[in-house]
Amino acid sequence: MIFFGLLIVLIYLAAMLFYAFKFKTFNTSQRGSIDAQTHFSILIPFRNEAENLPQLLKCLSELNYPQHLFQIFLVDDHSEDDSHNICLKYIEKLSLKNVRVLENQNLATSPKKSAILTALEYVNTGYVVTTDADCLLPEDWLLYFDNCIQQTKADLIAGPVRMIEENSFWQKFQVLDLMSLQVIGLGSFNAKTPLMCNAANLAYNAKTLKSLNAFEKHQQHISGDDIFTLEAIHKAGKIVKAVVHLEATIWTKAQQDFKELTQQRIRWASKAKHYQSQKLIGLGVLVFLTNLILVLSLGLAFVFEGFKFWFWLLWVLKITTDFVVLYVGKQFFKTGMCSKDYLLMLLIYPFANVYFALLSFGGKFNWKGRAYKV
Repeated sequence: MIFFGLLIVLIYLAAMLFYAFKFKTFNTSQRGSIDAQTHFSILIPFRNEAENLPQLLKCLSELNYPQHLFQIFLVDDHSEDDSHNICLKYIEKLSLKNVRVLENQNLATSPKKSAILTALEYVNTGYVVTTDADCLLPEDWLLYFDNCIQQTKADLIAGPVRMIEENSFWQKFQVLDLMSLQVIGLGSFNAKTPLMCNAANLAYNAKTLKSLNAFEKHQQHISGDDIFTLEAIHKAGKIVKAVVHLEATIWTKAQQDFKELTQQRIRWASKAKHYQSQKLIGLGVLVFLTNLILVLSLGLAFVFEGFKFWFWLLWVLKITTDFVVLYVGKQFFKTGMCSKDYLLMLLIYPFANVYFALLSFGGKFNWKGRAYKV
């Protein structure tokens, strides 16, 4: 038991440090000064986002990209608040000319995938870019995608996402959790085994997506339009890349409290059993087992005096590994959080991870005012 636990933690250490090293090897220098050529269709589903739409539309109005080379599709997923009217009001106020507001046509079981499929009906060429309605967009966002496309001809490009920093405990937890996911996920692109990306900052070739029928194959899953699309495009042997630069980073909001965070994590975990990538499944199992071993080791240390050495060894190895991953992320994302925040989150994380994972094995979750079964 002891040596099995130690072996799992050592494998975890090797995997995390490997992906963190690969993240460090990205070229984060400024983009090249080449003329924009790529046509983009920005797809943004929204539901009950009256609070966030004004900021989103302001960001869209400030994008530094030739207007004739991009269009924006905002898809209203049956909002129950004043989102639709606010959307129209700010489009007029900001003089946005290349925007269409569409109604979700219920083309898939998953409302979000249905919203994207609704917009895709109007897109035949160029690249699709997806983000979320609660995000803030950098002005040179599309220029970085265009640079990557011109240089690599990639069919899918993933970009970095960071959380807006706030003061509550669980919001700080999400900042560090997302940062570690970004380091590992984007690092996997440089390891030639892309595992994870985030739909809040993702671009893909429209023709490639439609030829692979990627969305139709997973339209019944509530979540996962990003990872399932990545799996389909990578499995087809297409080129996938990541743009890792601070000026190409999307900012997103944290869940407001532990209850909302729990619902989000159950939703995320509900898609895991449908993954096709054995490496991604293996990594998920490895992370869960590592955290479970740490939780169990605490109980064993209380019961068995001789287990205390192993308890300390396992926890020190895990915390040191995670601290290195977070330090790599801090260097890139320039977070303002202190070492005390890092240590507290690292102590809490194994218990939170096991708790969220166990909840995901059954039951229900709520998202955007709707209830779903896992």
